[in-house]
Amino acid sequence: MTVQEAILLRRSARSYEKRDIAPEIIEELLRMAQAAPSGGNSQQHVFGIVRDSERRTALARAAGGQMWIASAPVLIACCARLDEDWRTLPEDDFGLRVNRLRFGAGFLQHLLAYPNWQETAVFVDDAVPLIPAEHMVLAAKAHGIEGCIVGLLDVQAASRILELPENIRCLYLLPLGYPAKKPGEKTVKSLEELSFYETYQTEHRGRT
Repeated sequence: MTVQEAILLRRSARSYEKRDIAPEIIEELLRMAQAAPSGGNSQQHVFGIVRDSERRTALARAAGGQMWIASAPVLIACCARLDEDWRTLPEDDFGLRVNRLRFGAGFLQHLLAYPNWQETAVFVDDAVPLIPAEHMVLAAKAHGIEGCIVGLLDVQAASRILELPENIRCLYLLPLGYPAKKPGEKTVKSLEELSFYETYQTEHRGRT
């Protein structure tokens, strides 16, 4: 299967066969995550492999009670190693400069004033595991395995269930398994709705 085929055929499965995933496949998926890019090559992503039934059930409850998650034979906990306490960093720190530009100086100052630095870091580092997680999903597709990245999650509860240290938080769950039914066709927006050339106003003038 080519990368293009995996992207086009990838679906988010929410029901799975009672069939295990071989350890060597999981290791391959972790290697695909290992190869993912990260800002400044920081490699802050951390992945937990959860097979224990009770722990999968507890994590499903932490994900808004979406109990279908517990039916996946393997649950990947997509975590981030949080940035250090920004309040202790010098003003010219590269990370501060980047986020001051991205979020705006006023908003960043507001974040820095928040008393719980771990909660602030969870907000800023929210996207850390997403690119490597999608690498895993696409690689899994080549083995006939589907996954669904779940963002509806009580981050603190999930992190306690996984017994994570204070500087690591579970931000997403990725249930993986062989789909119990063939997924339907995916409805996608047109390229015209999803893209523009040069400026949006030039491309979409006169449209609603």
